[in-house]
Formats: sequence, C-alpha cells, structure tokens
Amino acid sequence: MTSSVVFIVSQPRAGSTLLQTMLSRHGEVHAPGEAWLMLPLVHAISGSRRDVQSPYDQCLADDAVGEFVRENLSGGWSEMQAEIGRAAARIYEAARVRAGAKVLIDKTPRYYWIIEDLLSLIPDCRIILLRRNPLAVLSSIMETWTRRTRVGFLKDYRGDLLEAPARVAAAMSIQDDRIVSLRYEDLVRDPGQHLMQLQSFIGLRAVDGLQHYGSAERRAYGDPNGVHQHDAAQVDSIDKYLRRAATRATDWRLMDDYRRHLGRDLLQRLGYDDDALKRQLDAVKPIGTALAPTLSSQVCPRPAEPRRSVIRLRRMAADVVTKWGKAA
Repeated sequence: MTSSVVFIVSQPRAGSTLLQTMLSRHGEVHAPGEAWLMLPLVHAISGSRRDVQSPYDQCLADDAVGEFVRENLSGGWSEMQAEIGRAAARIYEAARVRAGAKVLIDKTPRYYWIIEDLLSLIPDCRIILLRRNPLAVLSSIMETWTRRTRVGFLKDYRGDLLEAPARVAAAMSIQDDRIVSLRYEDLVRDPGQHLMQLQSFIGLRAVDGLQHYGSAERRAYGDPNGVHQHDAAQVDSIDKYLRRAATRATDWRLMDDYRRHLGRDLLQRLGYDDDALKRQLDAVKPIGTALAPTLSSQVCPRPAEPRRSVIRLRRMAADVVTKWGKAA
C-alpha cells in the first residue's frame, strides 16, 4: 500500500537532506524540503506540557483550549486531534496534487519531538528514522552552524544533541509497520540496496539509480554544503568527524564528552558501539584536550519545567477547597 505522506526524522545534520534528495529523483515523489508543518499543529494543543515558549501564557492557552474542547466537542480530545490530523493531511494532499506526485516526503528532522503524534494524527503516513553516528552529528553541527569562539556556542542545539538520540531510539522500539529505521553509514555504503528497500516500504514502483542524484536543489532549510558539493553519496563522509577531532583539541574533547554523556546503552540502541568509538577517538587524540572546554560548559542545562499560570493555580486551589467543603 502506498502512503501519500512520508516523514524523514533524524537528528539534524544526520544526512536527511541527502536521503530526501535521492528519493526525490523518483518520478512519483514530491520532496518540498523541510515543512515544519506538524510541529506548531501538535504543540497548539499541548504547548505547556512540551515546554513550548509563546509570546502569550502557554499554560493559560492550554487551559482555554481544553475548556473549549470539553464543552463543545462531543468526542473530546480525540475529536480535536482527529480534526487537526485531517487538516494537516489536506494540506499535504493539496501540495502533492499540485506537484502531480504520488508521494510527498516531508524531511523535517526536528519531528523527533513528535514521532508518536505523527502516527496518531496521520494514520496512513510512513516514517523513516535516519540515524547517524552522534559524534559525526556533533562535528557537523559545529562545522556548519556554530561560531566556536562564543561561550556556550552549542546551547541552541541542546535538543538536537541531548534529546533527539533518546527519542529516535525510543521510536525504533515501537512495533509499527509504518516505521522503518536506517543508519546513515549503511545508506552511503550501499545506497542502491537501501533505496530499493525504502521504495518498497513507501509503496513506490522500483527505480534504480536514485543514488546518482546529480545537482541538489538549494533550499532555505537543510544541508547548505555537502549535498551540493557532490552528485552522489560519499563514503568518506563517515569518518570525517575523526579528521576534525585529530586537528582540533576542542572538537575532540566535546566529542568524547558527548560519547560519555549518551552512554553505552543508548549508543548501542542506536546501532553504535561505545568501545569502538572510544578507540577511534583515542587513536587521533591531539595535544591540549585537557584544557579544552567541556560539553556541559557549551550546552545550556535542561530548561526549567514550564510555569503554571496564576489562573491555573487558583483554579486548582479552588477545586481542592470545594472538595474539602463537600467532604466536611
């Protein structure tokens, strides 16, 4: 069965642009880049519980929406979620039809926040979980997006580094035939085989040669460099992070701290061996790593739990007082 909407979910800088670009060469695929469409839709009904920042009181907004749903929708939250899912599906469908395609691929890595919501809101979707060695992801983020002279230069990527791996690993354990998992390293080593498997998973007619994508379309979001410098997947990208670690003491220290932070169990669940990663890093360790800044100094700590609005607290207190009064 063909799914008209496919999501590629991963850590940012994990190769999602490359994968989408190769799949987009299929004549039945429309790949508009990163839509980010589902994030605001999902968070519109659970913003405070997910620590979403808004210019208004998010807790108050959640209360108001909840009250509206309880009083006006006979199906409650399930009806609300179904309607949001149908609205999203109609938007994707309009884009797909306009492009004359059979399948639309939304490549938004930060859907790692809402993987289970995607399955619930758009039941006929397919999700490709793309994993990459997290140390290579960190290296690519530093190379591509950060100014490394700034203190705390990784703080803007806290979720991408510290939340995404665990969320992707958790999604891998979901027993659902709408989800498939693929390692970046396996993809670039044998793109032909894995692209064939993905076409079957999506429900596309089999087309060979998608790995030779030619020139990639430039977009506002996605890989700004690597995918445009080549016309096919590059195997040497797998160990590029080690070459950076060997020449930059700061990068080596951050990568080794990151490995320790993620831990043996999570790395194994993602498909990577902690001992092997340690040996590889130790083999290229440069001078000066003991003086380099630590990961904890560059990534801001876990944000505080979202505050509850005064109105919400007053409502809870009033309900407690009412119950006590009735009991007396």
